[in-house]
Amino acid sequence: MSVVVTGGLGFIGAHVAAALMDSGQEVVIVDSLTDYYSVDLKLERKKQLLGKAPKENFYEFDLVDRISFSKILDEVKPRTVIHLAAQAGVRLPVELTHKYVESNLTGFSNVLQSVIEHRIPDFLYASSSSVYGDSTDVPYKEKAVGLSPISFYGATKLSNELLAKALTANSQTRSRGMRFFTVYGPWGRPDMAYFRLGASVLTDYNFHRFGDGSVRRDFTYVEDTVKGILSLSYQLAKEDPGFSDIVNLGGGNPHSLNDLIAELEKISGKRIAITNEKKATGDVLQTVADSSYLRQLTGFVPSISLSEGVSRFYDWANLKESTNSLKKWIG
Repeated sequence: MSVVVTGGLGFIGAHVAAALMDSGQEVVIVDSLTDYYSVDLKLERKKQLLGKAPKENFYEFDLVDRISFSKILDEVKPRTVIHLAAQAGVRLPVELTHKYVESNLTGFSNVLQSVIEHRIPDFLYASSSSVYGDSTDVPYKEKAVGLSPISFYGATKLSNELLAKALTANSQTRSRGMRFFTVYGPWGRPDMAYFRLGASVLTDYNFHRFGDGSVRRDFTYVEDTVKGILSLSYQLAKEDPGFSDIVNLGGGNPHSLNDLIAELEKISGKRIAITNEKKATGDVLQTVADSSYLRQLTGFVPSISLSEGVSRFYDWANLKESTNSLKKWIG
């Protein structure tokens, strides 16, 4: 049976789809190719990471269109849906808030409803460390109560978790929300700090640092994230129908933005040009994952160090074909 991956041309989605294909599984990809960031980058991911996938396994449409997604489930009859499509980022201005609503609330509920109606056995979806808000109770535990996101994005992700638990109960579907912690690596999102820092090192792009750089993130290299997703998918299949849970997918080793800057300067041997800006609204002070539940379920915990991960990202960014496109992808 096949696996449907929504947001399959996104950063995490493309890596997950590629890993599934490498393991011999048939993968069906849904992506709307939104212009939140460079569509050219998404098409390059398709070419470089997913080039061996049959053309008929790609569907381009917005998940606001529930009927089209339902038709795919009718045709494909997958065992698993991995829902990674979303409006990402915490910094969209108020006038663009509707994008969060359309993608993260309407799109999510459409996928969830279709999965339940079609009795798909396993449903995994992307949540975020943003649901924890500015909690000082670290490391962040999945069973923490009274969560209060400080961004609209984080609020939509917490809503996803509540919706999935409510609709999965008493159904034939098992659901699992995965709280990602600052995923980074090759073919990443150009709106993220590490990507823009790489562009600053390799081009004449001027990096803008919001705040003093002391914010700490539980950086998780994309390879570790993919391993975690696949391990959680295999384990979920062992649970009973109607089961629902949330899992942190992070290693619990936070580093500051200034640490990230220092690593890139050390690896590249270059000084990064920085323009300082005031702290951005919606940015939390720190994220730290408690990974004990992930370890209990799968025996796996993300372990690639920031130094190693940044080095791998830099090697990719320093390739001629990557360097020539960095500024274009950033926009």
